[in-house]
Amino acid sequence: RGRSHRGRSGSAQERQRSSTQGRQGQESTPPMPKRPPAATPGAPGAAKVPRWSSASVASAIALAYAAGLGSRVLLTAGGDPPPSTADAFSHTTHPDMATDGFNWTQLSMSRANNFPSGTIKYLDAATIKERGAMHAWHTTFARSIPALVSGLGDDVAASFSGWRREDYRRHWGEKDVVVAFSPDEMFQRGVLRSGLRRLQAPHRQRMRFDAFLDAQAESERVIPPLEHVAVQQSPSRDLSDFGLPPLPPFVEELVSPTLQARNLWVAAPPKTSVLHYDWQDSVLLQVSGTKRFTLIDPARLHTAYPAVMLMENLVRTGAGQFEPRLTSREVDNFPLANITHPDYDRHPLLRDAHVMTVEVPAGSALFLPAYWFHQVESFAAPGELNVAVNYWFQGHSLATRLYRTLRENVFVNCTLPAAPGQLHPCRNSVLPEDEG
Repeated sequence: RGRSHRGRSGSAQERQRSSTQGRQGQESTPPMPKRPPAATPGAPGAAKVPRWSSASVASAIALAYAAGLGSRVLLTAGGDPPPSTADAFSHTTHPDMATDGFNWTQLSMSRANNFPSGTIKYLDAATIKERGAMHAWHTTFARSIPALVSGLGDDVAASFSGWRREDYRRHWGEKDVVVAFSPDEMFQRGVLRSGLRRLQAPHRQRMRFDAFLDAQAESERVIPPLEHVAVQQSPSRDLSDFGLPPLPPFVEELVSPTLQARNLWVAAPPKTSVLHYDWQDSVLLQVSGTKRFTLIDPARLHTAYPAVMLMENLVRTGAGQFEPRLTSREVDNFPLANITHPDYDRHPLLRDAHVMTVEVPAGSALFLPAYWFHQVESFAAPGELNVAVNYWFQGHSLATRLYRTLRENVFVNCTLPAAPGQLHPCRNSVLPEDEG
């Protein structure tokens, strides 16, 4: 998933030496193509990065209104950071873009009139079946509005209703899956190494499904568990081997032309995929158990403090034992903000984030447009598994294209060292004494 960004200089090895932090996480997406890096603005010999011209801003706003996507009143973004704190966005290619004069509401084509404050659209399968998949597209993905769709996966969920672990072993035991091992329920996290931040990703390996169940049972022999285990994806191209639909019901014509990937999620709760966004539009079909999504509207993308950092992989050396390994891969879809334990002193813009929570029960689906930050928690009854399927596709909506442009120009660069005499903007909220 790593992507190159403007505003970073030097080779991967040089950036690696000046850095030490990482992440990875989520309910995950396929990688985006890499772009060649550009020199850091202000560095010797670097070309000056152009700012948005008033004409281009006006064109973007006009285009948004022409598309009928509306606007909402701009909220001031939390004020300036405390004088003693370095501006986190000083490491971005456009340092002022997150805090001065930009009407993010208009530029991002906000949709305040399209869904009630604090919630999302609610649809049902009967309406989609009656009006068609493209009506669903125009009222959700095209306007970058998430929607909970009840009943979309009722038939699928019914076929797995009441299944216990031994039922899955009997039907899926010989199937190959990719399994993630994590020291705890947080399957990705930002970690501090020598003053720089990395995204820590779990150990992953391919195994049979029955071996996954055995590893899960072994980890639960002690309390707390030695490690947490989850199926992160399936190598199956269409999931038919698992008795799951190759495309989400009733919206096949919407998803199939630009389908990017399918993903099978299986876990024995608790399991959390920390706050992140995906680059593709997504339909998540909940088969068993419930998922809780905490969302941040990308119209206020900067309030989550988007960041770029190097990835650190965990290597499992034994049950519950892991060693971190730094990679040269950069990830950009995990922000600095902690949505469940916010630190408003360090991230004051987070106060103006448009946050909403939605629970997706078995038989329902979540339409999630690209670039919506989301944290995902999985739940299931004792003895049962949480099972879901993701379908990622490229919708290419006008909103998605604009968010992509904004996202590529506003980020905190955690691969660069702190300025002399200042704490690093990517540091943890609570630091050991020796970290300052």
